[in-house]
Amino acid sequence: MKLFKGKNQVYSILIKVAILGLLIFALYKQLIGNSDVKSALQLMLESINSNDFLLLFSVTILMLLNWGVESYKWKNIISKIYNIPFIQAFKAVWTGVTLGLFTPNRIGEYGGRILYLPMRHRISSIIATLIGSFGQIVVTSTIGIITLIIFLLTQTIFDTYITWMLIGICIVLDIVFFAAYFNLHIFIEVFKRKKFFSRILPYITIIGSYHNQDLWRYLGLSAIRYSVFTAQYLAFLKLFGVHLNVGEGVLVIGLIFLAQTIIPSFAIAELFTRGNIAVYFCGFYSENTVGVFAASTCLWLLNLIIPAILGYTFIIKKNFLKQTGNE
Repeated sequence: MKLFKGKNQVYSILIKVAILGLLIFALYKQLIGNSDVKSALQLMLESINSNDFLLLFSVTILMLLNWGVESYKWKNIISKIYNIPFIQAFKAVWTGVTLGLFTPNRIGEYGGRILYLPMRHRISSIIATLIGSFGQIVVTSTIGIITLIIFLLTQTIFDTYITWMLIGICIVLDIVFFAAYFNLHIFIEVFKRKKFFSRILPYITIIGSYHNQDLWRYLGLSAIRYSVFTAQYLAFLKLFGVHLNVGEGVLVIGLIFLAQTIIPSFAIAELFTRGNIAVYFCGFYSENTVGVFAASTCLWLLNLIIPAILGYTFIIKKNFLKQTGNE
């Protein structure tokens, strides 16, 4: 037994070292070895005056609020399976941010979160977490589709018939998203008919525990997170001298978030994608492309990279091979 425990500790240490190596490599490639990041940080230092420190402090507080809301939402979702304290939920979410940094579409976030749960609840918890993620996608896509419709109607990009065809497709897709979100129990019936899913069916049935009242609550929390992201983006655009009125800013940000949701990518490689998307849509309203890219870079650093670095401090204290989440 002692030998087995000793091996587990060695394996756990090796996993932590491997994650640290990946984290350092990724940060080096994206921060130290990236001239765009250096330019953005240099522009930020040049742009800041004494009045802007309050703005930076505010967006930092909003970052903590953003992840606090996400932690509360996840704690609420998981409560159908296992009661986890808020502070543990917060640690789980930030651990997930760290592990999600190296995986397509941040799927590593799910693995990071379930480390804080007992082994017997982990598969069900992944299914439950997907519900919360789907809720965030529904909010982002709904607002994004509304902004896209406004954008298509106010900018001459396509012929009229193509514009209205795209608008029709957008509306149908949004209806499908909402219908799927509020009828998740249908998936249980679908999986029951497929022998391939028979082994995981006991875990999938957790979907039936979530009622419309729960789903609306998760949408509300997702909308709060979306509002926080938007406020942060507007603040950074202002900081870097990108002159957009609030309406234009909200419109452009909605389009950017929608595009980011649609385009798959690795979290650590998102900077290039985010920056180009932001520059494209903001280009219809502002010629300050440098400021736009700087704002996108700082938002990426604040909301993803800093939490990922801090999340590693939780990983250090975590035993990856322990059977329960009550450490």
